[in-house]
Amino acid sequence: MLGLLLLAGCSPDLPAISDAEADACADLTAALPDRVADEDLSDDSDRTAAWAGIELTCGVGLPAAYNDYSSCSVVGGVGWFLPPADLKEPSVDIVATALTHSPRVSVVIPAEHRGSDAVLVEIAPAIEETLAEGEPCL
Repeated sequence: MLGLLLLAGCSPDLPAISDAEADACADLTAALPDRVADEDLSDDSDRTAAWAGIELTCGVGLPAAYNDYSSCSVVGGVGWFLPPADLKEPSVDIVATALTHSPRVSVVIPAEHRGSDAVLVEIAPAIEETLAEGEPCL
């Protein structure tokens, strides 16, 4: 219970989503791996999961830094938006947002895990398996 409260305390208020999106998010969190980037799953709910400092949230809006000209990168079959300003600062945590599936998913990747695509590669199969595919990555 304490872990759930800690996760809720670290995450901003979640935006409202439809019942269908909530069901899809619950399916996603149930399908997520027990370990990501050598970190054990420490907490999960119907819309969130955490592996130490790695935090996933399902049912998020578009990132503030995203616009019609933003690029996205396909990792593990999922199109991810990574804020360009954050990419230039390897010492900061980065928030990757899955744009090609619905509902959208964001993943906070701590700076110490930024050296590889392991986090996104390990989470992507659950996203592909449970969430509806939308527009391709451009």
